[in-house]
Amino acid sequence: MITTERIERVLDPGYAADLGGRDSDTLRTMKSECAALENSVSYARRLAQGRIEILEAEQLRRAEGRPLSDLIDRLPQILGADAGRADVAHTRLAEPETEIVELHWGQGEERLLADDSLANLPTLSDPDLASSISALRDFERELSVCRRSLHSVIDGIEHEIATRAAAGN
Repeated sequence: MITTERIERVLDPGYAADLGGRDSDTLRTMKSECAALENSVSYARRLAQGRIEILEAEQLRRAEGRPLSDLIDRLPQILGADAGRADVAHTRLAEPETEIVELHWGQGEERLLADDSLANLPTLSDPDLASSISALRDFERELSVCRRSLHSVIDGIEHEIATRAAAGN
């Protein structure tokens, strides 16, 4: 699974061990930290999904022999579609004050989200286009795994907080 040092620390089993023995302030701090990381991973995942959607639309445009202006005209629909997004029942809403922390992936995967391939679509070769899509799909899958792992940690912390609240503590 793709991670950063910060994510590895919160996914380490020791991080969420003995939640019942921790004070409420510590639990809230842990939840905030995990939520910020999850929010950042989710943001990176959505950026990857958006790039995949644009690049796949470019592949289709080329296959159909349509002009580049067709892709440009379709961008609002491409990026506004629900493809790749979780349904409402499986969506976690970030608290408004949840920060997005800068994450630096071990192999420099953030370059996949910031390279100039979108700006240079007309000159990108078909093999390079396919390679970019493949690399982004792999990255998006890894981000999804990371995100689910963070959800497990957050769920454990929230359960402890809720248990205390129900008990009046």
